[in-house]
Amino acid sequence: MSRTERGDSKIPLILMVLFLASAIFVLVKVVPVRINAYEYKDFIETYSRTESWTRNEDQIKKDLLEKARFLELPVKPEDIKIDKPGAVIHIRVKFDVPVDLKVRTILLHYDFTQDTEHY
Repeated sequence: MSRTERGDSKIPLILMVLFLASAIFVLVKVVPVRINAYEYKDFIETYSRTESWTRNEDQIKKDLLEKARFLELPVKPEDIKIDKPGAVIHIRVKFDVPVDLKVRTILLHYDFTQDTEHY
């Protein structure tokens, strides 16, 4: 009995391979961006607890932009809001990262807020 007589076909195999290939492609495009974004978030948290107390708002913004550039994140100066009233520092970084998936471009939205009080 031949394959076609039993009802077997190569179409499900081809579809499964296409599905797995497209899933791997999306993961390769999206995962590095997400890792860099959350590494940036960790940097903001650590920076606000340690080094931000000895710097003014312009220096803080410069340091945050430099780190974003290092991580290849499209953060612009207007995306960073810093407020440093007394012993508290408020940092908010809001940005979007476009990811080109060849078929369409998706936007990953990030809004990181860090409020730290210095004792």
